[in-house]
Amino acid sequence: MEVFGTNRLGQFDIKNGIANNMLLENGGSLRVEENDFAYNTTVDSGGLLEVMDGGTVTGVDKKAGGKLIVSTNALEVSGPNSKGQFSIKDGVSKNYELDDGSGLIVMEDTQAIDTILDEHATMQSLGKDTGTKVQANAVYDLGRSDQNGSITYSSKAISENMVINNGRANVWAGTMVNVSVRGNDGILEVMKPQINYAPAMLVGKVVVSEGASFRTHGAVDTSKADVSLENSVWTIIADITTTNQNTLLNLANLAMSDANVIMMDEPVTRSSVTASAENFITLTTNTLSGNGNFYMRTDMANHQSDQLNVTGQATGDFKIFVTDTGASPAAGDSLTLVTTGGGDAAFTLGNAGGVVDIGTYEYTLLDNGNHSWSLAENRAQITPSTTDVLNMAAAQPLVFDAELDTVRERLGSVKGVNYDTAMWSSAINTRNNVTTDAGAGFEQTLTGLTLGIDSRFSREETSTIRGLFFGYSHSDIGFDRGGKGNVDSYTLGAYAGWEHQNGAYVDGVVKVDRFANTIHCKMSNGATAFGDYNSNGAGAHVESGFRWVDGLWSVRPYLAFTGFTTDGQDYTLSNGMRADVGNTRILRAEAGTAVSYHMDLQNGTTLEP
Repeated sequence: MEVFGTNRLGQFDIKNGIANNMLLENGGSLRVEENDFAYNTTVDSGGLLEVMDGGTVTGVDKKAGGKLIVSTNALEVSGPNSKGQFSIKDGVSKNYELDDGSGLIVMEDTQAIDTILDEHATMQSLGKDTGTKVQANAVYDLGRSDQNGSITYSSKAISENMVINNGRANVWAGTMVNVSVRGNDGILEVMKPQINYAPAMLVGKVVVSEGASFRTHGAVDTSKADVSLENSVWTIIADITTTNQNTLLNLANLAMSDANVIMMDEPVTRSSVTASAENFITLTTNTLSGNGNFYMRTDMANHQSDQLNVTGQATGDFKIFVTDTGASPAAGDSLTLVTTGGGDAAFTLGNAGGVVDIGTYEYTLLDNGNHSWSLAENRAQITPSTTDVLNMAAAQPLVFDAELDTVRERLGSVKGVNYDTAMWSSAINTRNNVTTDAGAGFEQTLTGLTLGIDSRFSREETSTIRGLFFGYSHSDIGFDRGGKGNVDSYTLGAYAGWEHQNGAYVDGVVKVDRFANTIHCKMSNGATAFGDYNSNGAGAHVESGFRWVDGLWSVRPYLAFTGFTTDGQDYTLSNGMRADVGNTRILRAEAGTAVSYHMDLQNGTTLEP
């Protein structure tokens, strides 16, 4: 087949597998396969030149916006660039610059020397590369190649002396020796071991600085790595291939300067893995120096946690941040988080207030005096979540009382009043400021409405009242140690009263409640734990007294007894705290005097404050 013609650069032709003077632009492309040749090819904006295994291309002139994808198994690829001349020959790539989405594939047993990846370029290496620079959102993959949808891994892949500047490098397999990562968009990510392949290795200096990110998945091999973190973040992600398989990670040395090490789980959904299962990390290093923060997780109830183990000397100042959990350990339990072989390093708990909520009590980081630090409970102070749970239970009797008062007021207001049957309503609007034994109190604002109907039955010297009522109320609760709660109450009851013409009386009320409770606890670290539950209540009230009337004034001394109880409920907060709320009971005796003044207004309205 023969193709020939002209382009804006002059004459071109393709004949017998040889292309001459091609111009590729605006969607134009050329694929040079095994035993094919291309000479003096210009790849301009929108153009694509692909050089496959066994292809030969010389005189390549790649312009801005052009794309060049090359395999190091090509027989020869060469052309000019900003460094003078680049070439791929005899399995060796030298001085290759990639940008604008261009790509380089370094095959096994081949090399790439002094490659620059820029402007979204890509490089996949199964062989060896030296002095590679990855910058400006370019992406580099070591030990993995994806060609035409076929993924290949290689444990023989090696990268030496790489510099990542606001680019990304993914290490899937093989060995990376001496790497520097910098810039807020700079990322070095070491993937978990691939099936049937040895874990990826980091050897020599790993320097992460200027806001860059370093991530490792599972038990990668860092035993020969000297890691230096400067104003950067290292995220260690646990291996959760199997449930309860903790991740052990070893380092030669770790130096930190205003840096963070975050230990975390990676959620998954697999048939062999429980997505919520937590797998912990043990980070072991020969030495530790500098300053920074370690973020760890604990499961005190099951004596598990992330751990930091320094076998040699540790120097500097470090803070340990512990993830809060509501699960309650046994009383007196402690858990060692940090051990060192010596040195003057100081470790303190970085959580707000120097405490962490674990179950019922707050915990602090205790220096054991033998180069180890443990989480230990502070029994002098229960957690804010605990006080909120206790106070929530204390709010229900107040709701009962507020609703009961509307019925008591009704019984008091109709004494000495003649009527047959009447409907009535009473609004509730109360505010309570409560101090409890839980270590902190709460404020409650309660609004609601009670509706009732009753009938009066009169005899020669006595009269009786019998009635039914129902109502609804809503309580907003603010806890003194932070957090809030709500109680929606639905009530139903009956009441009766007996009155003698000499003023003696006896009243009785029975009522039941259905409480819908919602609680948002504020934990010591500022986070919120949520829970909700329903409960039932029942109570009764009996009151006896004597009513004297003097003109428009009436005085009513009385003695009353009130009883109330709720059923017990178990519920779990979102932070794992399990609340076993027993029966809340009150039994109260009350003595008092009610004084009222009767006023008949001109419009027929009667007031009796």
